[in-house]
Amino acid sequence: MKALIKPNEYFEKDVFEKEKVDLFSQIWNFVGFTSDFSEVNDFVVSNISGTPVVVQNLKGIIRAFKNVCSHRHSLIQTVEKGNRPLMCPYHGWAYNDKGIPFGIPKKPFFSFTKEELECLKLEEFSVEICGTLVFLKINSDEISLQDYLGNFYSDVEKMSKNFGKLVDLNEIEITSNWKIVVENTLESYHVALIHSETFQKLGAKGLEFTFSENHSRWDADVLLQENEGKQEKVHRPFQVRDYKIKGYKHLILFPNILISSTYGISFNLSHIIPIDENTTLFKSYVFITKKEESGKVSPVEKMYEDSLVDFNRKVFDEDKAICQQVQKGVKFSSYDGELSQEEERVLYFQKKYKEFL
Repeated sequence: MKALIKPNEYFEKDVFEKEKVDLFSQIWNFVGFTSDFSEVNDFVVSNISGTPVVVQNLKGIIRAFKNVCSHRHSLIQTVEKGNRPLMCPYHGWAYNDKGIPFGIPKKPFFSFTKEELECLKLEEFSVEICGTLVFLKINSDEISLQDYLGNFYSDVEKMSKNFGKLVDLNEIEITSNWKIVVENTLESYHVALIHSETFQKLGAKGLEFTFSENHSRWDADVLLQENEGKQEKVHRPFQVRDYKIKGYKHLILFPNILISSTYGISFNLSHIIPIDENTTLFKSYVFITKKEESGKVSPVEKMYEDSLVDFNRKVFDEDKAICQQVQKGVKFSSYDGELSQEEERVLYFQKKYKEFL
């Protein structure tokens, strides 16, 4: 099967700029977890298709606005995340839960009417939640998050609601186009060479792929059952849980969110964030499943947590290295690329990408 994304589309700046408008401004973008917004005035800032955005808990509701003051254009929230009112740090203009200025120092100087203040409302964007994941959309069309996720909505809801303790957040800058990083995660053809001492030992195998809307899923058998051999002792603390699967599950929420789980005990959410046409920020969250509280973490549990962190970091370091080599090579390629049956999810991703572009 011939690849659909051409080599030049992995490194040309014009293509990257087009992606901002025709892709990322049109889809639901992951911006955080509900736990990021548990307290009033908790906020997270993001950059969606080149637009600075602030997502904030305002009076108990998560809302999103363009992160630019309507007075003199300063950014309003100036750090990645935190807790403070929606107030510009330049002149102190404060905004209410609807994004309308309500606290203006020396307000009589301006003499704004109610209607004039409403005209200075911050541009607002749609926010929806699936399970514990928060999404934002720049485009104001009528496509709901549930419609966008299609048949995978319930999968995402169940998996994310069982994210328990966060055991690692790994941030890597990769000198590679974001699509190369995504495509690398969608096939196991490279595992034998690149992950021979890491992911290959899990023994994930099979071609059981499921496709829905723009997204895909891989359900794989693994080498050992959940409680087989030495795993019985390691997994014993997690036997009472709401979410169980037999082996390994891996989803892509198009275009750049990957969620995976082994046995429903460990989870990974990876957010692949384009920086420019040649650079990607890779953020990987590792969770263990929710379980009954039992006080202190046992030595076995601590060992398991450490092993998950070590495993994931090694795998993603290996992926970083090869993705960077692909980025170097693709600029000189004379071929469109070939895809095997094992790379069917890559082809599907490319097909959906071309539908937007």
